Amino acid sequence: MGGDQQMTKKSILHWLFPTLACLMILSGCGGDSRRRGIEGTVTLDGAPLAEGYISFRPELGSPGPTAGDAIADGKYSIATEGGTFDGTFRVEITASRPTGNKIPDRFTNELVAEYAQYLPARYNTESELTAEVTEEGENQFDFTLESQ
Repeated sequence: MGGDQQMTKKSILHWLFPTLACLMILSGCGGDSRRRGIEGTVTLDGAPLAEGYISFRPELGSPGPTAGDAIADGKYSIATEGGTFDGTFRVEITASRPTGNKIPDRFTNELVAEYAQYLPARYNTESELTAEVTEEGENQFDFTLESQ
């Protein structure tokens, strides 16, 4: 290979790598534009759920990621940066409260308050709740739960 051809390849590589690096950085500056923010309310027996947690888990065929947020006074809000992509999601809602019993902490063995899930399994481990997250939609999902 002649000196001119070798110099041309070096010149191209000299400019190509910094240019690609800049493009990668610029494409990541605004976050992933495919992510969607999600918000809404959760009520239990007609009253706002005092506190809990909500998760949106992608159904088969929908791209991830999973997204979730704490529920406070019946409201949750997942920012776009932590949101999901478009698709169908299984929604799981959990809430626990103290049972009045004490149990040993698994790390320190000290007695601590025991907490138990009080929402029916149909809202969490066996969830029947779904949500369709879309680019065009507001992606506001309100869930009305019943304790029985």
